[in-house]
Amino acid sequence: MTIEGPSFFTTSLLPVRERLVLRGGSRTILPLQVRVGYFWHPALGHTLIDTGYGVPLQRPGLYLTLYNALLRPTVLSAEPISHGLAPLGLRKDDIRTVILTHFHADHIGGLAALPGTRILTSRQAWDAVKRRSRTGNALAGVFDRLLPEDLESRLEYFDAAALVQSPLGLGPSWDIAGDGSLLVVDLPGHHDGHVGLCFPKRAQPLLYATDVQWLLRAVLEDRAPGFPASLTQHDPKASAQSLAKVRAFAARGGEVVLCHDPAPHPLDLPAGTPT
Repeated sequence: MTIEGPSFFTTSLLPVRERLVLRGGSRTILPLQVRVGYFWHPALGHTLIDTGYGVPLQRPGLYLTLYNALLRPTVLSAEPISHGLAPLGLRKDDIRTVILTHFHADHIGGLAALPGTRILTSRQAWDAVKRRSRTGNALAGVFDRLLPEDLESRLEYFDAAALVQSPLGLGPSWDIAGDGSLLVVDLPGHHDGHVGLCFPKRAQPLLYATDVQWLLRAVLEDRAPGFPASLTQHDPKASAQSLAKVRAFAARGGEVVLCHDPAPHPLDLPAGTPT
């Protein structure tokens, strides 16, 4: 069995000064992307990696209102997922599986548009969401208003899959497709249960390292930003270890894609325009 993809599309943009996401960077404002991944696999069907931001809620509540005012995301379409999938001839209703890399708002915001989908995620990540109070979750970037009421009944966990070795030193990973073509890589530090996705059977193994950093330059040049960006890290020590693992993967010949890097990538689908 083989995977078709991955491809990536952008649901929204975040304006951020370069110096906040790159040590020694300039004051230039970068349009950070919020990428969503897509692939097809016989066992999983049409699949998304995260869901990006969704359409703004009519009643977002205090915490989410403050979050949006701080980050000022620009959502690129009234139907972000269908808009992003359109170049592939697909719509959101074609999606059968969603893989959540973690529960930050910019990764789960589109879940409400995908009722009934199978959702794969980290048991550690979900347990942390359940353990914290509403305020504790909001401080961690997780908002209950973005979570479908039936979410828990739809969750399946990575650790139900077999552990195998990922290529180029990434270590033990979960074989969630059952054929070695898609591996979930533990990349702790950014958030509870944060993971990346490895596609090891490509001619050049690819790691979607999600939010291990905002910019690929920060990874490859060892220029991860310090304060105040470091405040966004759930565990700074673990984050540094994950960053080193991803950098070593790239040095051994692997390809790395990040969620937020504004640089275009050959796997990016045509970008949407604001509507």
